[in-house]
Amino acid sequence: MSRIYEALQNVYREKKQRGESVGESPIPFASLQPEGFGFEDEMLSLYKVVETLLPHPRSRIVQFIGAREGEGTSTISREFAKVVADLIGHSVLLVDADRLNHSQDRFFGLPGGLDWVEALKSGKNIEESFQRAGQSRLFVSGCSNSSVSTPEIFNSAFEKMCEKLRVSFDLVLIDSAPLAVSPDGLALASKVDGVLLVVEAEKSRWQTTKRLRDSISRVGGNILGVILNKRRFYIPQSIYNRL
Repeated sequence: MSRIYEALQNVYREKKQRGESVGESPIPFASLQPEGFGFEDEMLSLYKVVETLLPHPRSRIVQFIGAREGEGTSTISREFAKVVADLIGHSVLLVDADRLNHSQDRFFGLPGGLDWVEALKSGKNIEESFQRAGQSRLFVSGCSNSSVSTPEIFNSAFEKMCEKLRVSFDLVLIDSAPLAVSPDGLALASKVDGVLLVVEAEKSRWQTTKRLRDSISRVGGNILGVILNKRRFYIPQSIYNRL
């Protein structure tokens, strides 16, 4: 994983050399298992970094994306949304943008209805696609299952939607399909305020993650950092904490 982290650090250095505003150096987040030790603390640390790198309260639309299937992007974005809504008390919208394997509405047991893609295509109010998760401050906007790419939605209509979401929510999280199975995530990367790469520790090859990083940078995406998911600790966690 050191080469993956090094690849992301290169983005930070390149932006700094160009004189762009980069905030703090992106850092990896390890051991992000919902059942794992210190999981909520990891999520709170992730939020702190997002807040630092995106200080403006109306510029917090964050995309989660992986290079391939099985990296845990949907799980991480969902659990992060729950922690920010429940523990920090922010209003959060979780947008499911994985049309091939949408899972967020099913996880929360939400009834089917208008999704955000159909709302944009039909010109309906985007608010009609929001569904509240229980009594929390977390809302979900689902995505219908479709194998047909819809590049026409990633235009001015999507940008107008983002502006509306920035006013309506403290934080908007977009769960994107892996780049290997859909180009949708790449089309979204330049429209959001920041992108977090999700990498499955010890399985994802650094070359694959580097290609994802390069693709997002090429379209103008703002990479905030990398999340190392499913990391295994071969010595006790308490010892890692002392290192």
